[in-house]
Amino acid sequence: MSTRRFKAKFRIIFALIILILLIGTGSITAYLVRYSATSERVCQQCHPEILELWEQSNGHPSDQTSCYQCHSLEIALAPEGWNVFRHFRDTLVPPEYLADDDLTSRRCLECHENVLELDYTVKKRVIRFSHRYHREESLECVDCHRTAGHQYMTGGTNRPTVMECIECHIREFEGPPKNQKCLNCHDVMLAPGKSW
Repeated sequence: MSTRRFKAKFRIIFALIILILLIGTGSITAYLVRYSATSERVCQQCHPEILELWEQSNGHPSDQTSCYQCHSLEIALAPEGWNVFRHFRDTLVPPEYLADDDLTSRRCLECHENVLELDYTVKKRVIRFSHRYHREESLECVDCHRTAGHQYMTGGTNRPTVMECIECHIREFEGPPKNQKCLNCHDVMLAPGKSW
């Protein structure tokens, strides 16, 4: 066998070995990144108390939802524009490890899509309102419902506390109050177990 043929075969074999190593390394890396982004056990490393609350949740039960479903981008089967590298980078490792408020709120609206269409009703004793007005003010779902998926509160509610409402609605309470507590006018506390 001539030296030229040997070098040509060697280059082909060497290139194939490098290609196999790159594909293998890329596949393993993609698997580990995907596992890290979708496994509740990985989330538990930094958020053990959240995982425990979520597993006991009635509103978003652990047998029906996962951390990934609420805190990630949905992985499409084919990348938009067929830029595979950007697709997997943006899909598997989005900014802020997938849990930013805007992203989470968009995921809320995938399951609760009709919440913006609910009618506005005024009832003196129970607070009911249209979510549409809050969304028009550029509020995210998690601005009021930060605890909804994990149920920090006793009684398992997704409603904000009175104090959380007052943080934004303080201008409506300026001047001498007619009553010292919102609960004097509203029979139902916003969050069971939480007091003013």
